[in-house]
Amino acid sequence: MTQRDSPPYRAAAAVGGAVLVGYLLTLAPTVTFWDAGELIAAAKTLGIPHPPGTPLFVMIAHVWAMIFPIGEYAVRTNLLSAVLSASGAAFFFLVAYESLGGWTGRPSARIATAAAASILGAFTFTAWQNSNETEVYAVATFTIGAMSWLALRWRRARGTPAADRILFLIVYLAGISVGNHLLALLAGPALVVFLAMTLRNAPRHEEEERKREWGRVAVVTGVWTLLVGIGLGSTTLVLAGAAAFLAACGFALSAGAGWFALASLGLAAAGITPYLFLFIRSSQHPMVNEAAPATFDALLAVIRRAQYPPRTPFDDPTIASGLGNPGRSLRLLGVQLLDYIVYFDWQWGRAIERVVAGFPLRTLTTVLFASLGLRGSIVQRRSDRAAWWHLLVLFLVTGLGLVAYMNFKPGFARWYDLYPSPGDHEVRERDYFFVVSFVVWGLWAGVGLGDIVRRVSSVGIPVLARLAPALFLVALLPVALNWHAATRRGSADARLAADFGYDLLNSAPPYGILFTYGDNDTFPLWWAQEVAGIRRDVTVVCLALANTGWYMRQLRDNPTRPLDLDSLPPAWRNRIIERPDWPLHRLSDSMIASAMRGYVAPADQQVRLGPISRTIRKGSFLLPSDILVMALVQQNLGRRPVVWSSTTGKGFGGLGEYVIQRGMGFELLTARPDTTSPGVDLHRLTGAPLDVPTTERLVWDTYRYAGLIGRAGRKIESTSSMAAASLAAPVVQLVYAYADRDDSTRMERALETAARLSPNPTLKDALRSLIPPRQAPAPLQHRRESR
Repeated sequence: MTQRDSPPYRAAAAVGGAVLVGYLLTLAPTVTFWDAGELIAAAKTLGIPHPPGTPLFVMIAHVWAMIFPIGEYAVRTNLLSAVLSASGAAFFFLVAYESLGGWTGRPSARIATAAAASILGAFTFTAWQNSNETEVYAVATFTIGAMSWLALRWRRARGTPAADRILFLIVYLAGISVGNHLLALLAGPALVVFLAMTLRNAPRHEEEERKREWGRVAVVTGVWTLLVGIGLGSTTLVLAGAAAFLAACGFALSAGAGWFALASLGLAAAGITPYLFLFIRSSQHPMVNEAAPATFDALLAVIRRAQYPPRTPFDDPTIASGLGNPGRSLRLLGVQLLDYIVYFDWQWGRAIERVVAGFPLRTLTTVLFASLGLRGSIVQRRSDRAAWWHLLVLFLVTGLGLVAYMNFKPGFARWYDLYPSPGDHEVRERDYFFVVSFVVWGLWAGVGLGDIVRRVSSVGIPVLARLAPALFLVALLPVALNWHAATRRGSADARLAADFGYDLLNSAPPYGILFTYGDNDTFPLWWAQEVAGIRRDVTVVCLALANTGWYMRQLRDNPTRPLDLDSLPPAWRNRIIERPDWPLHRLSDSMIASAMRGYVAPADQQVRLGPISRTIRKGSFLLPSDILVMALVQQNLGRRPVVWSSTTGKGFGGLGEYVIQRGMGFELLTARPDTTSPGVDLHRLTGAPLDVPTTERLVWDTYRYAGLIGRAGRKIESTSSMAAASLAAPVVQLVYAYADRDDSTRMERALETAARLSPNPTLKDALRSLIPPRQAPAPLQHRRESR
C-alpha cells in the first residue's frame, strides 16, 4: 500500500468500524429462529447442518468461538456475522471509492460519498438482519465484497506480477465460497464482465500481452462455470463447465498463459476441499449429522440437495415437479416480481408502518432511495464504465436473476386472494436471498447522494456550499428507519427462540421421546441440548426429517444420554426412571429401505403397539415418518415417555384417544386417560384432555417467556408470533379449566398471561367473556421471566 492509498484505507476501516458498532448495538443476545439454532449447534460440535452442509461456515465459526470466548456461545457466532458483514461494508466502501476515480475536487468529497454508499448498503434492512444473527449470508456478502475490491485492484496492477496473484486470490475465494453458500458464486458473471470490459476499454499495446490477458480472463470464466456445476452437484453442469474450462485452457495455452490455467485449477480445487470435512466428520457420528455424508454417494446427495423436493425454473412451484406440473405461468411470474418489489420496499424504512389517507409512508422513503440509486448508477457509469458494468450485472444476477432461477412460491404473507392454500406459499419471507442486490442499490444510492452534494456545493452560493455536506445525513435515514425492525435486542422476542427450546424440552418427562415437526420447533432444541446442555436426556424426533432413511438410522444408533438431575424441573421429579439401554427402534437397514417407499393398507388393519392398538383403514397411505412413529411407540411405550410437541398438530400418530396434554406436550399413555379424575379437564381445544396439576407446574414454575409478558402490546414478527401462540396455548387451556372450577382468581391470572403471550388480538376479549362483569382483573405476577 502506497502513501497515496492510505487515506481511503483508513476511511474504509473507520466506516467498517462504524457499521460494526451499529450491528453490535442490535446483535441477537442468543439463538434466533430458523437455521441459526442448527448452525450454532453444528459449529459447537463440529457437526453437519442441512444440505449442502456449509462446511466452511462450520469450521470458521468453531475456530472463531474458540478464539473469542465472549459471552454465551450463540453471541460469539452472532458476533462473527457482524464482523464479517462490517468487513464486507469496508470492501464495498473501497469499491465505491475506486469507481469514483474520475471525480475532481477535494478528496474528502469522494471519501464522504463512498462512506455514504457503504453505510446505505450495510444498513439496508435485509443486510442488517443477516448481520446480527448466526447465518451464512454474512460470509457470502463479505466474500463478494472482497472479490469485487480485488477485481478493481487487479485493474490497477495490470502489467505487474501482482495482477496474476490477485486473480489467483479471486479464484481461490470463489472456490472456497462453495463450502459456505453458493450466493458468493453469483459474483462470477459480474467479475467476468468487469475483467472483459477493462481489457476492451484499455487494451495493452503489445499484442502478445493482450492475448495473455484475454487468456487469463477466459480461464477465470471457465473456472467459474466449473465451480457452479460442482456447487450444484449437477453432472450436466460439471461436464459443461469442464468443457468450458478445457476450451479456456486451450486458448490460454495458445496465448502463453497455460501455467495460469493450471495454477487456477489447482487453487479452485484447493478451495473446495472443505467438503472433505463432511465426509470425514460424518463417519465420526456427531449428534448433528444431517444427511450423514459418510459415503461418496451420500456426500454427492448432500451437494445436490437431494433431500429436498425438486423444483426447476420452469415449474409451477405450488405443484410438485414432474409430468403433472402445468409450468410457470405469467401470473405467477408477476407475483414473484411483485414480491421482490415488496422486499425492495422494506430496505429503506422497514419500521415505518403508518398509512395516511390510504398511502403508506414507507413508499416515500422507497421512492427517495430508488431515485438516488438511479442517479448514482448514471453517475458511476459516467465515471467508471467497467465498474458500473460490474455492479449492474451483480445487481441483476442477485436480484431479478434469482427471481427467475429460484422460482419461489408466492410470499409468506401475501397473495392469499390468488393462492388461498397456505401450502402454496413460502414458509417464510425470502428476502435474504436477494440481499446482495439490495446492497448494490444502496451503493448506487450513496453515489447519487454524493453527486447531489457536489452539485449543490458548486452552484456558487456560499451558504449552500457550506450547508451541502449536511445532505450526507440522508445516508443515515435507513439506520433510523430500520432500527426498530432490524434490531434483535430489547425486543419482546429477543430470547424467544432460546426460551421456546427450553420450554419444549422441559415439556417431556425424564428420558422422554419428543416429537417435533420442522425447523423452528427442532433447531432451537438442538441448540439447547448441544450448546446450552439443556435436557440432553430427551430424544428429539423431528417428523419432517423422519421421512429420510439416514435419520431413521441415526435415531436407532445414537445412544440415550444421561439425565442431569439438578436441572430437572420439579414437575418431573416423581417420574425419574433408569437410563434406557435399548435402541430407540428395531427397524433394520432393509426395513428402513422398505419403509422409505411408504405403505398402503390393503384392508382394515389392527396394529398392536404394546398395550394399545391403532386401526389403519383400508387404502390409508403411511409415510415413512408414520411407520417410524409406530416402531418407536411399539418399542418404548410403557418403558419411557412418548410425547408430541404442541407444534406437531393433533394427529398424534393416530393414537389421539390415548393422549393427555401436559403443558406444551401431549403424552401417550398405556390406556385411555381417566377423564373422571379431578385433575383432568375435558375441554378439547387441542384434541386431548388436560392434566391440570402438571400443566400448572410447567406453566407457572418452569416455562420461560422471553419477556413477552412484561412487554405486552409490542408487535413481534411472524415466526415469533407462532411460537408465542404455542406458549399461550396451555395457558388458555388453564383459563377454561379454572372457569369449570369457578376459580376466578386463578382464571384471571391465566387470562392475563395468555392475552399477553398470544399475538391474537381477539383472544383477550374471547377469554374475558368467561368472567362475570363484576370481577376486576388481579395484578399479574410471573415467576419465570427470562433475563
